Amino acid sequence: MKQTNIITALDIGTTKICAIIAVLNDDRSLEVKGVGSSKSDGLVNSLVIDIMKASSAIRSALNQAEEMAECKAQNIYVGIAGDYIKSQNTLGRISLSTGNEATEVTPEHLSNVISNARNNVKIQQGNERMDVIHAIPQFFDIDGQDGIMNPLNMTGFNLTAYVHVVMADMNIMKNIIKCIEICSYTVQDIILEPIASSFAVLNEVEKDLGSILIDIGGGTTDIAVFFKNSIRFSAVIPLGGTNITNDIAIGLHTSPANAEKIKIEKGNTISKDIPKDLTIKIEGIAGRDAKQKRLRYISEIIEARMREIMEDAYKILNENHELKLITAGLTITGGASLLKNCDRLAEGVFNMSTKIGYPQLDRLSGPTDRLQSPKFATAVGILYYVQNEMIEKNVKLQAYKTTDGFARFWQSIVKFFKDFV
Repeated sequence: MKQTNIITALDIGTTKICAIIAVLNDDRSLEVKGVGSSKSDGLVNSLVIDIMKASSAIRSALNQAEEMAECKAQNIYVGIAGDYIKSQNTLGRISLSTGNEATEVTPEHLSNVISNARNNVKIQQGNERMDVIHAIPQFFDIDGQDGIMNPLNMTGFNLTAYVHVVMADMNIMKNIIKCIEICSYTVQDIILEPIASSFAVLNEVEKDLGSILIDIGGGTTDIAVFFKNSIRFSAVIPLGGTNITNDIAIGLHTSPANAEKIKIEKGNTISKDIPKDLTIKIEGIAGRDAKQKRLRYISEIIEARMREIMEDAYKILNENHELKLITAGLTITGGASLLKNCDRLAEGVFNMSTKIGYPQLDRLSGPTDRLQSPKFATAVGILYYVQNEMIEKNVKLQAYKTTDGFARFWQSIVKFFKDFV
């Protein structure tokens, strides 16, 4: 059965929903056809609290992308994040041979050893309600020889896989999928957002030498560590840009909408850079009188919350990973990374080279101007992730078409295996 070459990336966040429809051409290059975005509604910290409102917001973003692309959104890949996600490193082990002769490692052996790692996690107490969404091999061991990156066709008696397993609460994930199904779409696959974002903002050298990725979204901050071209650690902090907005609204006695505007236009994460006597006018709530507030005070609010996020991330990483192995440095992405001097603050906390992660668009053609922002790192990364999957699996493509009646050409979609499983 042929696989259509239309790929739809859907990033469902706390503050925004972004949809990108792209085409994978015959030469496996990606061409953006349509982009849509909408204000996120019916979700709090990536959790569905009103399924109909959430569905309406998702439909709005997809419809915008469809109108621009002149085709139906198909092969929908969804990026997820939230504190309902759990990850851990684990081992899978299998015997390659039952006799006295070593056996050559086959693709079936790789599938079996990673399945063993998945099962080892699933049977652990507390994981009964979790679904595995990623089982990513880090490296392998054959008969005690470790650090093997690709054991295929090597020989031995026993094979061990070191695997990073990512799980999500099955009911929470089902609610997100249900929101999309209510809009008459089918989810092709689920991808952890920091994994997706890494494809957009990190190159192979960074992933090989050791790099930290911190994606600060509206409701959560996602953390991932990459080393030797594989993910070594991931975690979620239940704090994000919305918390900064709420702090400003409370501190200034203004509306959340006005607080968000102030954060974006006047925000600075290094408060000492702001002159003490500089003030701005703050609108009152529901017609109340406007007041003058010191801009440094506003920056102090922003800095306090951003420092908390960075210090929490540092603590988690320091407890779970050898930070001295991080040679390439730290990358900050997501909407809140656009706050002025965010990289300076992070560099001070982590004491390592830091950059803001803008999505690398050189692998995309078409209308990409709207995508030149860290806000779109996850959506762009989803496209690259799927592109890599299709190239590795040599998926046969069906020609892209545009038509006024595009709703008529729904295609049966092959659910192909991911992460070697």
